[in-house]
Amino acid sequence: MKDFPNAFSRPGLLALLVAGALITPRSGAASGAPLSAAGDGWSLGVAEVPAPRVPGAKVRTTARVEVLAGQVGQGAAPLQAVSAAQAARQVADGTLDVWVGVWSGEGGPQAGVRVSRLVWSAGPMAIMRTDTDIHAWSDLSGRTVCLSADGRVSGELSARFGAIEQIYASAADALLALRIGQCDAAVQDEDFMKQLLAFPEWRKFSSRLAPYRPQVLTRLMRDDLSAPRQAAVRRATSPQRLRELARQQARDIAFEVYLDQTVPDCH
Repeated sequence: MKDFPNAFSRPGLLALLVAGALITPRSGAASGAPLSAAGDGWSLGVAEVPAPRVPGAKVRTTARVEVLAGQVGQGAAPLQAVSAAQAARQVADGTLDVWVGVWSGEGGPQAGVRVSRLVWSAGPMAIMRTDTDIHAWSDLSGRTVCLSADGRVSGELSARFGAIEQIYASAADALLALRIGQCDAAVQDEDFMKQLLAFPEWRKFSSRLAPYRPQVLTRLMRDDLSAPRQAAVRRATSPQRLRELARQQARDIAFEVYLDQTVPDCH
């Protein structure tokens, strides 16, 4: 772990991060445990709900920020897994109050559904070691790319660029594989990757490929949702809240990688 000489190796901050990992209620989001997006109980749909965490298994933070966005308040409404194709219809008929995810109009417009683009770039961004010879997405042909099972581009990089995709159970596992030299690049949401690269321990992996296509998260909300619930939804998915979630998500995943890295980085 000698490549973590800065933030994570300082005893005071390390103790703080450990304490934060113990008290921050993020394991619910990673495990798929019941969450409520607001204390007054509005229901939130996402494309995929994380599987329940097996007792004794490592805590793993989800790569999808929309899952974390539901972790506000103390209600009992669970996240619901609803595909993008079904999202608008289920919001329109009242099965869901809100759905958040990558949505490009699947299922067509629905009366009574308010559509908003959120301030979160889910475009695929790649990061590599700074000494990489990969400088364009086309350079991934025949190269290995680490992806997480809850990422958004599985199958796409292989079909579009000829990359060899290696799928890992979580973002932490995929990024750890990058650090120890098991793949040439890793790909996740742009806004998450930018937060991760803010850590000094990731400077050696700060070579990047900007998204080859733009993609943002979309929020679908019932028009007839009560005013207090609409306000709660807007707070949970506001630009400020999403920035906070991105910082926390990056910190948690970076810490998970740090804890698991038991072999030196390749040099």
